[in-house]
Amino acid sequence: MFDRILGGLIGAGAGDAMGAATEARTTEQIIEYFGHEVTDFEKPPMDTFGAGNEPGQLTDDFSSAYFVARHIADHDGEVTEKVVQEALIDWSEHHVFFDRFAGPTTRLAIRRYKGEKIEKSGGVELVTRQATNGAAMKISPIGLMNAGNIEKAIKDAVTVTMVTHDNYLALSGACAVAAAVSHAVMPEATVYSVLQAGLYGAKEGEKIGRKIARDVAGPSVVKRMEMAIDIGLGSGTPKEKMTEIGHQIGTGLHVAEAIPSAFGLFAAYDGDALGSIVGAVNVGYDTDTIATMSGALSGALRGAEAFPAHFLPTLEEANHLEIRKLAEDLTRIAQKVDRQEGVR
Repeated sequence: MFDRILGGLIGAGAGDAMGAATEARTTEQIIEYFGHEVTDFEKPPMDTFGAGNEPGQLTDDFSSAYFVARHIADHDGEVTEKVVQEALIDWSEHHVFFDRFAGPTTRLAIRRYKGEKIEKSGGVELVTRQATNGAAMKISPIGLMNAGNIEKAIKDAVTVTMVTHDNYLALSGACAVAAAVSHAVMPEATVYSVLQAGLYGAKEGEKIGRKIARDVAGPSVVKRMEMAIDIGLGSGTPKEKMTEIGHQIGTGLHVAEAIPSAFGLFAAYDGDALGSIVGAVNVGYDTDTIATMSGALSGALRGAEAFPAHFLPTLEEANHLEIRKLAEDLTRIAQKVDRQEGVR
């Protein structure tokens, strides 16, 4: 279990750091700039959000996941609104991760939790901009610490998500990732069963969200996931499927693009640890976020040993984070949880 939990963390971190170099470009522009597909840590170009980062440095995606997981681990696995708020405030004080990368929805939430008064505009308040991938990008450790207990992974994912993204689409996307990762770390997991767990989580997250969260405009995460998985499991080479997912599903910031694409790419590369990340890193647009999620899925399924040996030390040294220690603590929490499988 430790190897798979560590694999989930390495996969998410590597996906974020590798995707930082390709974010906002198209597949063709990535090849043109680097001269090849990006398959390892690269220095981000100066015209990207990651400008100034060194190879292996993170953006907001895995760094926020790390801080949320670290605070929960320090509270012996307790997942509450207060713990998550404290984690996000702590994260916001680490300027190397927060200042350049944090999304508008998360920034607004953290300003409120810091006690800042947010003036209302006086106009109609729409929350479509909150239906982003900002909750799902940081949720994979919730699945890791609830290894094999999908129902609790979903419950905890709802708690974490509601702190920043209180709408039913964000809940659907976050619960999809948490449920899939929760199942992926189990020894009997397969690519297909991980995909089924993700679909189950997306449906449950939507159902819960319809009851407790706000309505929001946008396509169904569940239906887009089904489309993306169909492409991923269909005919063609992984690269052909990658292109098709980018064109048909989209790889942007909206929760109904990024999360389905992460699952589709995981399927297209048959859950291969590095391949799932490489596909997401080179598909274009919001590459760091999609690769964070596909890397978490494939890393949890295949384990830490499936990644190149330099990935973990590079991530730890470049970001001054103790990823192995976090994996040890999440494993300890997971082993305490009553693991009852919930794959439907």
